Amino acid sequence: MSRLLRAGAVASLLVAAASLPAAAAVTVYNCHDHPDGQIIPPTYGLRIDFLLDNGRYTFSFDHVNGTGSAAVTLTHDDGLGTIRIFGRAYGGKDIGGSWDPAIRGWIDIDFTYTANVSVRDNCAGAAGNDLHVTAESVLNAGTIHLDGWGGGGTYNFTDKADDEGCTFNFDNDWDSKGNDDIANNPAIWSAAGWLKPGDVNGSRDWVFIAEQATVPTQECSWGHIKAMYRH
Repeated sequence: MSRLLRAGAVASLLVAAASLPAAAAVTVYNCHDHPDGQIIPPTYGLRIDFLLDNGRYTFSFDHVNGTGSAAVTLTHDDGLGTIRIFGRAYGGKDIGGSWDPAIRGWIDIDFTYTANVSVRDNCAGAAGNDLHVTAESVLNAGTIHLDGWGGGGTYNFTDKADDEGCTFNFDNDWDSKGNDDIANNPAIWSAAGWLKPGDVNGSRDWVFIAEQATVPTQECSWGHIKAMYRH
């Protein structure tokens, strides 16, 4: 390719780059049990009361035993405007200080908020960079699957609004349990959310903390732009 043609090609790439929308990014967070859950120990990141019977059911995002290790991830895709919580947790029926040996095991979690995801400081709408889901939607849904215990069922859930109208809060300068060490640590995000179908006598909530695992990954790179003109 001549120098003139090469210069023209580079100019075309620069024009293409300038005309593309701002690159979307996916940010990944590692999720952990909240240290101040209402009915700890054991600690947990998800509580689903009356899952199989009239008991209180909790699931740890940090549990490790001879059969495996829990690992739950939250991703935020600012291009699609979604939050996804997925992974593997361990728990069961809370009997006061432990889980019932006969009613416990691994679960697989996959829940996505696809509607009403907003980047703001709080549910009320102040400017900021935290994540809040500002209203219920049937599109905000997911499943919890019991892996090899409790009948092996898969349970479907959607989101539920609190008194302020938000269904999920993910914030690094606030904590749902009022823990100042968490709220004042910009490296820790506090998560709180509500699920339905609910039960008037129990709780069905997310209550976990998280740390950012990656720098946001750009979905539109210079390599992608060059690939458009490769031929």
